[in-house]
Amino acid sequence: MREPITLFIVEGEKRDYRFAKEMERCFFVRGRHKITVISVPASQNVYMLYEQLREDDFDTDVVEILRERVPDARAKLEGVSRHSIDQIYLFFDFDPHQDNLTENGVASLDAIDTMLQVFDNETEHGKLFISYPMVEALYDYRRDCCQAFSGCFIPIDDVPDYKRMAGDGNDNASEHMEHNQWKEVIEVFALRVKCLLGLSSMSYELYRKKVTPLVLFQAQRKVYELRERVFVLSAFPEFLLDYFKRDFWNSHVKRTRYSFERCEKEEMGGAGN
Repeated sequence: MREPITLFIVEGEKRDYRFAKEMERCFFVRGRHKITVISVPASQNVYMLYEQLREDDFDTDVVEILRERVPDARAKLEGVSRHSIDQIYLFFDFDPHQDNLTENGVASLDAIDTMLQVFDNETEHGKLFISYPMVEALYDYRRDCCQAFSGCFIPIDDVPDYKRMAGDGNDNASEHMEHNQWKEVIEVFALRVKCLLGLSSMSYELYRKKVTPLVLFQAQRKVYELRERVFVLSAFPEFLLDYFKRDFWNSHVKRTRYSFERCEKEEMGGAGN
């Protein structure tokens, strides 16, 4: 009986791809869950992919689009049929300053809303996870705090400079992430979701009931439209908490209370809620 193949589709060929491979190494190669993971770069942002899919009314298989149009993806998918892929996960950036849409009347927020509704099942079209504002959110946190290193809320005008803001002077921005750092990232993510959604508590049951990629986007959209900011949140820990079950949550999410130097949300009057 063949091993199941899980496909990770990431936005970029460098850092996005590296993070996906680091996650694969920590949780699917060294861990108990032995599955075959293939990571491929889309070499385009979510808005560009939206345009390609929209041309065919979203009936086109994203795997075949990448095989046809992205040489690096074609090479990595050589010998792999679409039917041999059990699960598809997509990791893209919100990245509002990279809005390449050409269709009149389609805003970037509406495009992402559509993408999240189309890509909502890993065994069908695939399941999409969004990093806000971009992939560097993975290491954008302060140790022992729920705060982002760059600041929890990034003004829209500052998003083009986010890579520098998240990385300069941040000891978490390392080349390799071992399991202990992934555990920190996951725990911080759960607390930050609690903050974004205005929840009074956070448990495995509540997370499973309340949190989906579309719910997080809708909360982000509110912050974006009302405050012209983006709340820093990574797609990778979101995927891990979605993929694994209760035992994973219990071993990776221990902290239930916030810890911070100052609360930006309180200073902004409860932004987004």
